[in-house]
Amino acid sequence: MTNKGNISSLFGKSPISPLQQHMKKVHSCIKEFGVFAKAANAEDWEKAQAAQISIAQKEHKADKLKKKLRMNLPSTFMMPFSRRDLLDVLLIQDSIANITKDLAGLMMTRRMVFPKEFSEDFINLTGLCIKTSAAALVAINELDELLETAFSSRERKIVDQMIKKINELEHDTDIAQSKIREKLFALESSLAPVDVMFYYRAIEWLGETADAAQKVGSRFEVMLTK
Repeated sequence: MTNKGNISSLFGKSPISPLQQHMKKVHSCIKEFGVFAKAANAEDWEKAQAAQISIAQKEHKADKLKKKLRMNLPSTFMMPFSRRDLLDVLLIQDSIANITKDLAGLMMTRRMVFPKEFSEDFINLTGLCIKTSAAALVAINELDELLETAFSSRERKIVDQMIKKINELEHDTDIAQSKIREKLFALESSLAPVDVMFYYRAIEWLGETADAAQKVGSRFEVMLTK
């Protein structure tokens, strides 16, 4: 098959399609982490391990999509977005899957169970991060409609509202993280120092998935203004 054929099979009708496929797979990683977090909280390590394996498999598939897109994305094509813009979004999306895999691996290795004082807060934070990623996926999936309508004012308003929603959700995750840290700080003296260190790390990494989803929206917004 020629290189042209490879590109055609990868992109189909739109060069945006692989980016959307990648974000869909990335979102499936953080969504599966929701299953993992609840299992770990219940100390159901068999179920947690199954979820961790699933996350690793999904991350691997996302990584394969990323590499395929990077290798086959044309340097120029008839679109209002540059190759650099699309690759930047791709790398930001990819960080969500990478962080999720690393976090699940860390928690599984340490059989990490959060203190009851904020264990449910961590589950709730996970839910917020999943919602933020889902909102970023919705925004990316709207890109085709935006292109088809030639950036109509109505479609732009819809996209602007989506990006606003992503920002609001990411802000909610910041607040949730802050509350968990406050509770953890109050408990520090009663916990093993090494556990405290890893609790903080887990909270930070989870929050970074929402930060990355917000960056996808921000980068998308910048692309639309060019």
